[in-house]
Amino acid sequence: MQRFKFYNPTRIHFGAGELNNLGSVVKRYGTKCLLVTTTNKEDVLRPLYDRVKTILSDSGVEVIHFDEVVPNPTVQGIEKAISIVKNEGIQSVLAVGGGSSMDTAKSIALFYQPEKIDWDSAYQNFTSPFKAYEPVSDPVLPIITVPTTAGTGSELTQAMIISDETTEEKVCIFHDKVFPKEAIIDVELTLTMPRRLTAMTGFDAFSHAFESYMRDEASVYTKLIGKEAMSNILKALPMLMDDSTNVELRETMSVAEMFAGISLSNAAATIPHPLSEVIGGIAPYIPHGQALACLYPEFVRFQITRTSSKCADIARLIDSSLDNEDDVKAAEQLPTLIEGFLENIGLRKTLTELGVTDVEKEKMENHFLLGVLPFGTKEELTKILKGAF
Repeated sequence: MQRFKFYNPTRIHFGAGELNNLGSVVKRYGTKCLLVTTTNKEDVLRPLYDRVKTILSDSGVEVIHFDEVVPNPTVQGIEKAISIVKNEGIQSVLAVGGGSSMDTAKSIALFYQPEKIDWDSAYQNFTSPFKAYEPVSDPVLPIITVPTTAGTGSELTQAMIISDETTEEKVCIFHDKVFPKEAIIDVELTLTMPRRLTAMTGFDAFSHAFESYMRDEASVYTKLIGKEAMSNILKALPMLMDDSTNVELRETMSVAEMFAGISLSNAAATIPHPLSEVIGGIAPYIPHGQALACLYPEFVRFQITRTSSKCADIARLIDSSLDNEDDVKAAEQLPTLIEGFLENIGLRKTLTELGVTDVEKEKMENHFLLGVLPFGTKEELTKILKGAF
């Protein structure tokens, strides 16, 4: 008999043009909103930020714009935004952008009340995607998300990636109270993504579905939507490399990343994600999706020894000629198939090629997480990390 739990409380507004309804959505949660984005000086995104502010203003919502989110959100930036929340009497937090903006918004909403945030305690205690935690602030501010990429799935999850520049740590924490209240997924907003960002965010979504599919916590529900996500990404992402303005392909990717995010929030990730945080903490110039791509070939070689049947399922998604092969033979082909997929989307690179130094490599290989992660022995995890070089 199967036993599983499934939870995703976010109301989804999906479709081209859905951004036009942002005002009425945000106003459900008050009339004073903190807009959280990356820098307002970005030529591609500045018109979007202006459009968002106009939509909200026309709906009677006052907007305070925090536009200092960095690619790996730091505790310093989060605390600066929290001071704005306290001073301005903010009633809701709106994230517009990629995973960094959404992770920052969740952290603001969760930690805005305490006089001093105990980050070490948060890192140590909020470690499970499956637990119900007491809120740090009561109430946690309502969160509304508007993703501009198709990859992180953060608009539908309870996860936050937080970096501390002083310690070179990049940590994922979980809290069930930061599931966004509403997510507006307007595929038109992804059309401005350049080719490389499309590839990296798309592979991030693939990894969410892949890793959650491998977990013991995977259920019939998460496996169903995870497989659908992977199938769509495998078909659409390579084509987007040559046809970046194709709205139908963008829509396919947005659906896929949404399914992958829901699967991730209920079954969680495995080895590549914590190892990518090790990489990102020490070499923050390596984007998350690219770090994952560097890790995957060696990770898959390891994974086929653990979950050959599940790996065979994915191999058959990529190559239907394996349908008549037994699980072991089909799974054996998966590393080569993954390498081919990464080649097709331009992410088949090593950390050495991306500029990671010998000093940074040594720090990564001696990181304490390699000795405490529950997914394998220190030797096994170190081998996977070394394989990324």
